[in-house]
Amino acid sequence: MQLGDCLFDVQKGLLTHQVTQEQWQLPRAEWQVLRILLEHHDQVVPKQVLGAADAEHPPLSDSSVTRAIFMLRSFLGPVDEHLIETVKGKGYRLKLASPSAKKRGLSARYNWLKWQRIDVSTWMKMLIALVVTLIMVLVMGQWLSTVNLETQTTAPFAQQTLTLESGQQVTLSSFATSKTNNTLLIGLAERLADDIKHCESTPWRKVFLSLSHDKQVFNITLRGEKLGQSVVRNLKLTDFRQSKAFLTDAWLAEVSLCE
Repeated sequence: MQLGDCLFDVQKGLLTHQVTQEQWQLPRAEWQVLRILLEHHDQVVPKQVLGAADAEHPPLSDSSVTRAIFMLRSFLGPVDEHLIETVKGKGYRLKLASPSAKKRGLSARYNWLKWQRIDVSTWMKMLIALVVTLIMVLVMGQWLSTVNLETQTTAPFAQQTLTLESGQQVTLSSFATSKTNNTLLIGLAERLADDIKHCESTPWRKVFLSLSHDKQVFNITLRGEKLGQSVVRNLKLTDFRQSKAFLTDAWLAEVSLCE
């Protein structure tokens, strides 16, 4: 079965990326989820159906299904990860590429090949300029990150370490300009901690929280690792009402901190 640039051997549970030639023998959760999505392609499949027990295996937890979706998307890559669509509050849907979509993909690859025909000297100049730019961005980003962390870690208002079902630990650190009148920040940290505790695992290892001086902006910075690479995610929530509700159930479901 063709899934974008990947070929899925349903019987063997083997997923092969035809561009990178990388192969993945799917674990039970990923194999079951992908097989059921294929059987019901272009239809919304609830988590309960994707994680249903069979004659040889117990049912999968919702967090195991979520993690399986995350791992499958990661292997499909940025070009094809959209094939597995999240339908908020209902489940997931596998969208098989139509013939016209395949033609567009071939056209894009053809254009990419034509791009490679740029003369060598021009290509080298562009490559050197790109490398220099990346080095400058990385150096500046590292410096800003160091300054930010040094500023934050000098006076953490509160800190807690969560242990997930998989044994993974996640540290939540809250930062405030003063050590008084932080009731709102404490409540937000507890609400976020409760949501993360329901994850079997998550790519995030450290979570930093802070409120603006006027308490109208709530900042969340997540740091962790995804597919062997360090990742950072910054979230900024605003609420100008007198009674604040930064973290709603709908927002948490949409952001999905487990993924």
